[in-house]
Amino acid sequence: MKALGLSTLLLLIIGSLGAADLESYEFIDALLSLGGPGEPKIFEDAVIFTAADQYKTVGIAFLHEGFAKIHPFSKLFVPVSDTDEFNEKSKTPPETLRDSGILFFVYTVPPQVKSLEYRLVFDGLWSPDPYNPRRKFNVKTGIEHSVAPLPVRPPSVRNNESPFDGVVFHYRGESGGGRVTVAGDFNGWDPFMYELKETAPGLYSLALPLPPGTWRYVYYRNGERFVDYSAAAHEYRKDGSPVNVVIVK
Repeated sequence: MKALGLSTLLLLIIGSLGAADLESYEFIDALLSLGGPGEPKIFEDAVIFTAADQYKTVGIAFLHEGFAKIHPFSKLFVPVSDTDEFNEKSKTPPETLRDSGILFFVYTVPPQVKSLEYRLVFDGLWSPDPYNPRRKFNVKTGIEHSVAPLPVRPPSVRNNESPFDGVVFHYRGESGGGRVTVAGDFNGWDPFMYELKETAPGLYSLALPLPPGTWRYVYYRNGERFVDYSAAAHEYRKDGSPVNVVIVK
């Protein structure tokens, strides 16, 4: 798999991704899968905006911020070839990078935002997003705004604690990302027994009627083990491996 060094990516991104996992392979793949400027793309709680680098500067401003702040886009650099891969063990980036010709900006959508309307700024000229066909004429501003899709947010359940006698497990990933399962001390750590269903694009869920107690678990996607650091408590087992923790009261 091609991937940029995480340190390189961090330098390229302006702003914070909030709950989105910036250090995940999924995020790196989401950037590297960009074939060119296109429609806004959802990643976890964030939206990735893109533009061509034919302009000196590109920025984005949002209606819910009163268009008072222009967020700058950054250049996306990619490995020159498939052999220039990120070295996970040494944490070193590829030696040779090239300009992809893509500018991008990643924005974490605040939970209270119900409609993400925006305009792009190309070399100081304000415009709707030419790469996004979703547009809306705003009566208050008297201009046309581009409209970005909103991330799918799971029900308000803290650390997967459920309002019923059990647990609702939520996993966020790519839509159509394959088989997602959950394993824990409630099923002998069997990675095949409980499969989550994709209830919305990129959101996989499963409700289990677990009795009161403290339960430890991990997710598997296509056989690869994952721990959810962003949405659930976690601890380390005696062998040093991390696991998620949920308490059923």
